[in-house]
Amino acid sequence: MGSNHDNPTSLTNPDAAQPGSGEFSVVILTLDEQINIEACIRSLEGIDDIHVLDSGSSDQTCEIARRMGASVSVNPFESFGSQRNWAIDNMPMKHDWVLHLDADERMTPELLAEIRSLVSGAPAEAGFYVPNKLMFMGRWLKRAGGYPSYQVRLFHRGRLRFTDYGHGQREQTDGELGYLEHPYLHDAFSKGLDDWIAKHNGYSSKESIQALEEKRAGLRFSDFFSRDGIVRRRALKRLAYRLPARASIRWWVIILLQGGFLEGRPARTYASLVVMYERMTSIKMKWEEYNQDRSDT
Repeated sequence: MGSNHDNPTSLTNPDAAQPGSGEFSVVILTLDEQINIEACIRSLEGIDDIHVLDSGSSDQTCEIARRMGASVSVNPFESFGSQRNWAIDNMPMKHDWVLHLDADERMTPELLAEIRSLVSGAPAEAGFYVPNKLMFMGRWLKRAGGYPSYQVRLFHRGRLRFTDYGHGQREQTDGELGYLEHPYLHDAFSKGLDDWIAKHNGYSSKESIQALEEKRAGLRFSDFFSRDGIVRRRALKRLAYRLPARASIRWWVIILLQGGFLEGRPARTYASLVVMYERMTSIKMKWEEYNQDRSDT
């Protein structure tokens, strides 16, 4: 079993600008993913350095991954940020450039070609935002899923770290971040609705605490007019935390403003699940406020 390291690695790398071979390493985060891990690894055909970082699965996830040629490490899960940093610090990766995937995500040939072309040219950026296609009820929810939605998934492991934010993570780097064109596929409901609901119940607890901090921190109105779409999206999320009926508003945003009505029943069902998550978060925010007020008296 591994453990988190407290000493951060340097965020600068003197070899970052050296031309590369186009090869990169892949890290897959897992916990009880025997239903997904084989398809995920199969989508990475041709990649010579695949690592699975498991959080302590009780099923056959690790055995399947090893059988398919992946290197497997186990580290107890504390947060997405700390788990990704543990991979940077401890996993025996062959290449400086690393792509992170979850087990319910799939590489595409177009994305693979784009990454190889990019990495072979020794990009100056420290990392790249990668879009994803949300798959639900047998189709891609382009509109309801808010495509393109980005996360930093490709990065130079000597130049980027992660910090915890809500139930997820934010990137920390001294370099520029670029954008990739081609997406990976995300089947967020591959383990069924019960799993998604249970997982998002936990996510909403962490997000409610982060949301209260955001409300107290105030808004920077310049962020709403930033040229960076990520900055604008995050500013809108901070604004949404202040809206009294934000769960209901989110439904109309997905169905009307984003055009989800054009995607039929899958979009309406997905919107209902998002509303449920937003309501859980709002209720937990009120509960957290109550507990904090009580502790102050």
